[in-house]
Amino acid sequence: MTGLDNARRAAREFLKLMCGDAAPEWRTCYLDGPAAEPTGLAPVCPDESHEATDGNAYACCPEPVVECESYKVAEYLVALLNADREGGAA
Repeated sequence: MTGLDNARRAAREFLKLMCGDAAPEWRTCYLDGPAAEPTGLAPVCPDESHEATDGNAYACCPEPVVECESYKVAEYLVALLNADREGGAA
């Protein structure tokens, strides 16, 4: 196994414990109220009362919620995580 394989396996074990899904779909999110761009990332919230277009992170949202301090970095990480998820790499 490569370092990436080991990191992916460990992260998926952690995510399974944190949000119930080893490879959740990710989204950018706002963490500190209104801002020009979302600078955080989090798994997509499964709560039916949380509208998909609402980019805020609430108590109903699964962990982990990560602050990136840059919307460009947040968008990049979301794209990487979702591409890895879609690739089905275990």
